[in-house]
Amino acid sequence: MKKINIYFILILALTTIFCEKANSQCREQMVYSCSTGHGIYLQDLNTKLQKSNNETKWIVVLNKDYRYRFSLCTSSEDNNVALTLYDSQSNICISTYNKTNNKDYRSIDFICRESGTYYVSINFKKGYKLKKTCAVGIMEFIDKIDD
Repeated sequence: MKKINIYFILILALTTIFCEKANSQCREQMVYSCSTGHGIYLQDLNTKLQKSNNETKWIVVLNKDYRYRFSLCTSSEDNNVALTLYDSQSNICISTYNKTNNKDYRSIDFICRESGTYYVSINFKKGYKLKKTCAVGIMEFIDKIDD
């Protein structure tokens, strides 16, 4: 009986290790492919979305008169995930998904007009089937805007 328990624990541990390694490889590969290469890499925002966790948020600090690029890559083929930037009052500043024309963008540029704290969210779009997927957002500095 003790042998069976030890084998069970060993199999469970190996399964967990291999699954975590596969998820980190998925994210790692997407980070390299998702960056546009036109700016200075600042941060990657990794998440694994599923029914129980359908949104992940990060706090970022942005500077006035700087242009930032946010890119989104997912492991799924369907476009059911969006990256959205919110200001400190939870107002949407910009998103990779344009509801008006139902169009998705891989990258979006944001010119910061006020230094401060912002929030980046990666989530399933409303009304779409929730499937397990991993997603990566990339934040890059593009340039300083001279007025």
